[in-house]
Amino acid sequence: MSSSVEIITLVITLVCLVCFCTVFTILFGHYYKSNIEAVSSGKKDIALIDNAVDEEKEKRSKAKKAWKIVGKVASYVVLGAVFAVFACSLVSKINDDVMPFGDTSLIAIASGSMSERTSDAVTAHPELDNQFDKYDLIGISKVHSPDDLALYDVVAYKNKDDITIVHRIVEIRSLGTGETVYVTQGDSNKTNDAGSQYADYLTFDRIVGKYNGTRLKGIGVFVFFLQSPSGIVSVLSVIYCIFMFDHYSSKYAKAIVERTNMLVELIDYDLDNPEGDPLEGKYKESLVYRGSTYHFEDGKYLGKVGNGIVEEVYEDYMVFVKKDESGNAVTVTNTATNESRVFENVPEEDLSDLKKFLSLVQDEEANHTQEE
Repeated sequence: MSSSVEIITLVITLVCLVCFCTVFTILFGHYYKSNIEAVSSGKKDIALIDNAVDEEKEKRSKAKKAWKIVGKVASYVVLGAVFAVFACSLVSKINDDVMPFGDTSLIAIASGSMSERTSDAVTAHPELDNQFDKYDLIGISKVHSPDDLALYDVVAYKNKDDITIVHRIVEIRSLGTGETVYVTQGDSNKTNDAGSQYADYLTFDRIVGKYNGTRLKGIGVFVFFLQSPSGIVSVLSVIYCIFMFDHYSSKYAKAIVERTNMLVELIDYDLDNPEGDPLEGKYKESLVYRGSTYHFEDGKYLGKVGNGIVEEVYEDYMVFVKKDESGNAVTVTNTATNESRVFENVPEEDLSDLKKFLSLVQDEEANHTQEE
């Protein structure tokens, strides 16, 4: 009956998982597709330029770089630990609640039958103080012969229903055939296990191993949760979410890299070298784009200010002005088409009103298009 209930519960939770994954995929996919479209259409160009300018500063900051590495390593460690516990939990469920590691196994305790010293067997022996609580994770060492076991050892064994029980040996008997058998009892129980967990006595072939003193308090609660349908669904959901996040974030990162590289090439400025190289003669450069102006002097980035040119009609035009002793050179790039035009020896008065200058450039482009 219980197995049928577990199967039905698992089916229901899997249906819920499929529904969750479907909704998550639709919402997450829509969110990232919108962001990718915004990047590709140039709506986030200013943020990309800012990131490109600041990127080298962050790279030069050893502290920030170290913290990024530490954060990434820590996230991988936590994720790896969760998956390791999940894998061990599944192995434990398949292997009748025992997680084998060579001659040593781990068992999650499901009851409090060994948590208190109330049975007559232990109250008379104060030295028997190796109790453990419900939800503890304990270590069990494999035993190879009856000689490895002694009175009052705590053993894990399979009962008549093949369920793993961890109790103390309170009696050792020798049958007429020479076979050694045992009677066990939980430290918190008033009666022994004979008749309830096995017929008259416990045989050696039913013993999994002996408690070796290893005890991880409370860890078993995670094992039992991850064995449950809700735990399985939770972990599978996390795995799926990580996969979807990596899939879409990779596409988003690719779009950002491609757009950033395009912008850097159009700017014609080495953002990887914001300090610039010492050159003879002074020159100043300004990049005007989407309501922001970036200032450079002798190849050194000085900062950014707002310039007020935010009209939609001009938002696709990037203006790069270089001023030196030979005059003013202006490069106007249409970021929508990636086409650039260079204007040499532009009068200073024309640069005082970039809106008017861009208007003239736009008119020339329109006339050129009509002629074609």
